[in-house]
Amino acid sequence: MSDLLKKPFGKRGKVHQITPESAGWRYVGFSLYHLKAGDRAAEVTGDREVILVLVEGKAAITGAGQDWGVLGERMNVFEKTP
Repeated sequence: MSDLLKKPFGKRGKVHQITPESAGWRYVGFSLYHLKAGDRAAEVTGDREVILVLVEGKAAITGAGQDWGVLGERMNVFEKTP
């Protein structure tokens, strides 16, 4: 990867998308979303394995026909340690 610092391409919704191809990696990529209350995010992941990390706030999570309910415990990153 030629540039270690990638500027976000937006302020809300999906703000970063790093693919293995764009980073020069073989397997791992990631997307970063900045969502406000009531916002929704959706991705078609196909056969890719996905990890969801909530840094702050809560979210209703569904995927692959399953409903995991509302997840998340911190309303901001300084509230308590995970």
